[in-house]
Amino acid sequence: MTKNWPPCGRIVHLAGGLTAQVEPMSDQVILWPQSTDGKEVQISIPTFGRLYYALEKYDFCIVGVEFITDQSEYLGEAPTQFRGYAKQQKIWPNWDAFQLWRSLALSSFEAKDGLGYDLSNRISYQLNALNDKLKNLSIKYRDQLNAIVLKNDFIDGQRFHDGFTNLVYQEFHSFLFEAGILRDYLCEYVYNFSSTAGLKLTHKNSEKIKEITTANGLLKALNNVPELSELEEQLKVSMAPDGWLFELGIYRDLVMHTAPISIASHHLYAIQIVHEFPDGKQLPSVRFPLPDNIESVYKDRCRRGDFRKYIEQFDALCEKSLDEYGKYDCLEYANKIHGLLSNLALSVGGLSPNEPKRMVFTKTHEGKNAGTKFIGTTDEF
Repeated sequence: MTKNWPPCGRIVHLAGGLTAQVEPMSDQVILWPQSTDGKEVQISIPTFGRLYYALEKYDFCIVGVEFITDQSEYLGEAPTQFRGYAKQQKIWPNWDAFQLWRSLALSSFEAKDGLGYDLSNRISYQLNALNDKLKNLSIKYRDQLNAIVLKNDFIDGQRFHDGFTNLVYQEFHSFLFEAGILRDYLCEYVYNFSSTAGLKLTHKNSEKIKEITTANGLLKALNNVPELSELEEQLKVSMAPDGWLFELGIYRDLVMHTAPISIASHHLYAIQIVHEFPDGKQLPSVRFPLPDNIESVYKDRCRRGDFRKYIEQFDALCEKSLDEYGKYDCLEYANKIHGLLSNLALSVGGLSPNEPKRMVFTKTHEGKNAGTKFIGTTDEF
């Protein structure tokens, strides 16, 4: 039944620190960890591509997938290929965007477009960095969950803090920093290439800032332009209050400029959460909450008001800590932002004045020749 399947092992990273592993040429999906009663949980899949549907059917949130296609990856001589997952028609937006921007760097180089070449290289690098940070955060979740499983002290709803907990929040901080860098690179590209550089020209004619390299700078430029393209309008809405880029900026600025996110207002505890199967089996997982009122927390921190409240209101803050469930879970929020930024990168890539190209190697009697070839439209990614 599986003889025509790709010879590829897969480790699916799931929210909460869980994983689902499929050996090459196997139709059995083995979930980790075991259920709370010590039973192994397996799912059968009819086709290679049915894996993601099968996991989502049981309400698992897929964060990403490690593909193992070579012996060197099994032995640890080479890294596995991790792809962040998005629940949409094209499920690998980060991978698609990474390939697109690498191709745009090549075409920009051939067109002698120095700025386009530099920005394309930076964006492709940062897409890869963001993907790696999502993987690393997922691994930290797995380490935390593994510690709970080894100690055999899982209690649904239990708040806790141990040696692994801060490591998770620290890795989330790293993700926010990389996300902020990618956001700014994309905004710099939009400023320089949107509307055939019309945005940049309009802004320069207004005798204001000559160059834009940040999201905040781009928003100021967009506010001074009477007519915006569809992409520019989408960016403006996303950077306005209640927009996803605005919210990302608040999280990033809070951590960068004021306080660690886990103690910015009150102490945030990790939470043990059970994941239930329809047949009654229960799998342990973990949740790392983010503050519900992040904007007000950030504004309060920026005012640098009365720090005595952290002592005088200690009992009330402790009670709030034990009740906090969080607007988001760190890993689920990171997965959401990973997908949104990757899709944004695909859209921004469409602004390039250069069509994407790939290297082509041909073998002749005289040896190997290298050249470039147009890929076509960005829809191929």
